[in-house]
Amino acid sequence: MSEKLKIAGIVLAGGESSRMGQDKAMLSLDQHTLLVHAFTLLKQAGIEQCFVSGDYPNFPCIVDQYAGLGPLAGIAACVEQLSADYDALFIIPVDMPLLAEQDCTELIDRYLDRLSHQPQAAGLYYKEAIFPLILTLNRALKTYLTNIMQTPHKKYRSLYRLFETLGIEGVSANETDKVRFENTNTPEQWQDCLTTYSRLSQAKPTK
Repeated sequence: MSEKLKIAGIVLAGGESSRMGQDKAMLSLDQHTLLVHAFTLLKQAGIEQCFVSGDYPNFPCIVDQYAGLGPLAGIAACVEQLSADYDALFIIPVDMPLLAEQDCTELIDRYLDRLSHQPQAAGLYYKEAIFPLILTLNRALKTYLTNIMQTPHKKYRSLYRLFETLGIEGVSANETDKVRFENTNTPEQWQDCLTTYSRLSQAKPTK
């Protein structure tokens, strides 16, 4: 990772988990909670300073300023708190447990390459699943999020609208990697995730 660019890692874990019926961040995968799993993944990807968008003991947390307004509220709080000290945010959700280190590092590498040609690049995301997502911390992003958090219209609080407005580009993941971009929002999806995780684990080559 570029020494000149300061990137903060963010785990989005501030949702209500209403469809799951329990806190998704506390689900256990391979003897670790999904929150620990996601936080560790950011560290493995080379991001030294990481935070949790949510409220959990023993983690450096940034709590939403606007309750119940979805992932944009969590991102807005992180942008507000971190924009003075960092150049970009690398964001993953807590409910994407199959995500791999290579998925994160590849997006970071693509972002750094984009910046070398387009210094004003606003960010990058995977088209297949929105996340992982990297956002350049600039005035345009901060202003947009400040304004959008104050609108009463839910339709405007869309990540895709953010991407379109600020010109944040989507890139495609490799076809073989797309299985790792599955979300787990319901008990059924969680069981599917556990099955896929077991299959992927068995398929890993032994050292």
